[in-house]
Amino acid sequence: VLCLARVTMADSSSALSSPLAPAIPSLADCRRAFDMDGYVLFKGAVPRAPLAALARDLTSKWQADVAGGAMFQGGGNLSGHLNCFPGSASRFVYTALEGLGVFDIVAGLSPEKLRKPNIGCNLNLPGSHAQNEHIDGYRAKPFLIANVAVVDTDLTNGAMEIIDRTHQRDYKYWEIMLRRGHRRRLLMNQGDVLLRTSTLWHRGMPNHSSNPRPMLAFTWENGGSPETDPYAAHGGNIAF
Repeated sequence: VLCLARVTMADSSSALSSPLAPAIPSLADCRRAFDMDGYVLFKGAVPRAPLAALARDLTSKWQADVAGGAMFQGGGNLSGHLNCFPGSASRFVYTALEGLGVFDIVAGLSPEKLRKPNIGCNLNLPGSHAQNEHIDGYRAKPFLIANVAVVDTDLTNGAMEIIDRTHQRDYKYWEIMLRRGHRRRLLMNQGDVLLRTSTLWHRGMPNHSSNPRPMLAFTWENGGSPETDPYAAHGGNIAF
């Protein structure tokens, strides 16, 4: 059964949270919520057990690359927000979303025909810093992003912060800095899927835990992946 709901949230100033609306069953309702808020959430869309195994594999690969000196010490390693390819072993996530009809919702929300998504992952490292507020890509070319929580994601390990409804018009960076809009931290349980527009202003937040926090990303920038099988990249291996 497909269960689409608004995400559990907490204000940036508080660790308290509460679930909002229950299921949103139709594409029309999804579109209304998406147009208003810039995101919707599929609760418990992906099984937890294989996600836990994937989290261990991603962490082990990162640790091995660091220990072996293969990891570039600047960029994401410096800020604490590191992008990677999650490997073909993560294909079960795609299969789960496809089976539930999540990609049908994506297709219904998109104004253009889509290919298979680009496959990526962000590893939020312990001791990371808050990112600058930003959108993904260019305002003139919005695209859809589906983030999958590989582990429970909360205020401790760096749940994303959004600025309410900033997808509804074009903003300059200085306007975002001056704007007193309400900011929210999006809390997700392992297996939840956050579908959002690239033009919603947001930022990654510090990971105060002792463990890396992975978050998968399916993106449809420029219509999606040019590859027939996006999981064939890097020989199907996890790559940082």
